[in-house]
Amino acid sequence: MTYDVITKYRNKLILCSFILHMATFSNTANSALTNTTQDCTKLITTGKKNLSYPIPSFTKLSFALEHYIEGDVICLADSYQPVIMIEDFDSGNKPLIIRPLHYLGTTIKSKHYTGTGLTIKNSKGIIIQGLIITGGLSAILVQDSSNISLISNRVFDIGNQAISIKPKYYGGSHYLIKDNIIFNTGRLHPRYGEGLYIGDGAYTKDKSRLKIRHTVSDVTIRNNIIHHTNNEAIDVKANAYDVKIIENSISNVNLQFNAAITVATESSFAELGGYLIENNVITDITNRSGYRPIGIAVGHGDTIIKDNLIIDDKIKVVAICLFTTFLNPKLNKVTLEKNRFIGKGKPFSEACTGGTSDNLKAVITIK
Repeated sequence: MTYDVITKYRNKLILCSFILHMATFSNTANSALTNTTQDCTKLITTGKKNLSYPIPSFTKLSFALEHYIEGDVICLADSYQPVIMIEDFDSGNKPLIIRPLHYLGTTIKSKHYTGTGLTIKNSKGIIIQGLIITGGLSAILVQDSSNISLISNRVFDIGNQAISIKPKYYGGSHYLIKDNIIFNTGRLHPRYGEGLYIGDGAYTKDKSRLKIRHTVSDVTIRNNIIHHTNNEAIDVKANAYDVKIIENSISNVNLQFNAAITVATESSFAELGGYLIENNVITDITNRSGYRPIGIAVGHGDTIIKDNLIIDDKIKVVAICLFTTFLNPKLNKVTLEKNRFIGKGKPFSEACTGGTSDNLKAVITIK
């Protein structure tokens, strides 16, 4: 493992600002290009504006879905859109795309941190692109659904967590969370203020295992900007597996526990695993409970942690922490490769307890 531990770093703010600026430019440019090359097939509008588009128009999304044609691109024409609920929907061989008529031109705005801006349940084949979602208890909930993509959305000022991908009765697979900007989470309940929440961490009454036995899998989290969260920026539970966390920019994380990126640290035996945490940038981590702030925490395998950069000047910071919750001996391997820590704290710990009584460490490979 290569760690460059630097206690004097005058260029820290310059580096962070440059990274965030480039990521923001990339997100905006890519999203705008996508929206200009994809034609709308249906339009959602209340009819208050005179729109001369030669395509079918509907006053509600639910009406448009009743007339769904495979491969539809449904565009939201109004500046403000009521909350969206999609349930028991299957797009067929081509995905349904839902996006604003103009890039970032539609906002789903809830009040008083209540409700969910966009909910997808028991559905398949949906792309949500370029929406602004704000003000609710949560922004996006995807439950028991598959083949779902959340791309280039702006999510902020949320009461609890921003985006959740959860199993409940069935589980699901194949998710892409890419090019989103997420900030100001946990405004009502800070302990539930995750940026991205993957899986379900609820325990059984006796605390012996996770309550939900169904899983979500094949999750790619790429090139998102996540900042000013009131708990983990990315929280992946042990009933989520085959998860890739790549090229995300994370800053100003105010933790109650765990880490900015947390993967499967529950005290619960898991039969499936496989995680990649690669080329992420994490800066400015605090822990309001008084515990050590952690950049990356992992408690289950098989996991690869490589080419990540953690920057923080707090003396108590641990850049990468492996919890002692590797309960499955067939999935207890962790590979560490070319991670960098710039700061005053500790670059690595192989035995973080996380408040559990478990004492099963990972089998570590250092490259």
